[in-house]
Amino acid sequence: MECRFRLVVKRKPKGRAVLALWTLCLLLLAACRAPGATRPTVKIGLVAPFEGRYRYVGYGLFAAVRLALREANAAGGVAGYSVELVAYDDGADPQMARQQAEKLAVDPQVVAVIGHFREGTTRAALPVYAREGLPLLAPAVLDPALTSGPGTAVRIGPDADALAARMLEGVTEAGLVTDGGPLGEALIRVAAARGRALRPLGPPADAARRRDLPPVLFCDAPPVDCGELLVALRAGGWAGEFVGGPDLAADEFRAVAGDAAASARAVTPWPRPQNLPDCAGFVAACTEISLGIPPGDLALPAYAAARHALRAVEWAIARDGKPSRPGVAAALTALAAEPLIYPCGEWTTDHRP
Repeated sequence: MECRFRLVVKRKPKGRAVLALWTLCLLLLAACRAPGATRPTVKIGLVAPFEGRYRYVGYGLFAAVRLALREANAAGGVAGYSVELVAYDDGADPQMARQQAEKLAVDPQVVAVIGHFREGTTRAALPVYAREGLPLLAPAVLDPALTSGPGTAVRIGPDADALAARMLEGVTEAGLVTDGGPLGEALIRVAAARGRALRPLGPPADAARRRDLPPVLFCDAPPVDCGELLVALRAGGWAGEFVGGPDLAADEFRAVAGDAAASARAVTPWPRPQNLPDCAGFVAACTEISLGIPPGDLALPAYAAARHALRAVEWAIARDGKPSRPGVAAALTALAAEPLIYPCGEWTTDHRP
């Protein structure tokens, strides 16, 4: 058998990460094809944190991308081409993200990349993709500046302004805890445009010491910081509504906040697939591919990004007779108005973590 999958992890894994890494290694079997296969190959890159603080992100979405490509190959490939996944770990580290982008850029068969699933790593790697004309599909980027103008990422889902508008619905007075992220900036911008009172309270460490908190508190900070802040506020007797974006839907937030997490509200561009009644088949397929690891919060947009990339490859082959980076980039522009393909039906963007 000839295997067409590659996962690179630069740091030595420990503890639970060893089991997860062995799981991903076994996924080589899903990408093998019999000797004598004659279909040409096109490659899709995937860069996510598979190690470090945010490794749960990579492990929670990997199977969804793998599923999209497996479905395409099982159906005969994309316009006669087999699709190979090339996955790299960026450890949620900007410098490492740029290095992994350089590795993908030197392989001419890689015509599109899905990643990097954090604002900072996407920002660091984007100049590499722009320089090489390599399209980047970004399922987790909220900063509008990263997905506007030439040579930038293709957004999968709404941006920070759209999410902030959703979070501010029905809220007349609130406080904002932020470490300067794009969602916090969008909340300030949208609140001002709507004439809403949004009081800045500084970073989580400062907010935890205050006692004059409003009835609603928006938190735009990493999951652990949000969890620690919520625990401190509840211990101090604050009983208001704690609202955040995608980081409040993360496993890390739930682990740190404990029972207090049930009183928080996460507003995200995507739901957890396990919360959707018509997503059971998708959850089961992802869990089977990953040998027991259930899909995470980013599984649905990661799957949609993979399907969108495959449609762009097919479009480029139909136009040019072969896949190429310029062809896929042109296809993504042409397909900008097309709806994304999700494995499940209608779902809400507002859910409890």
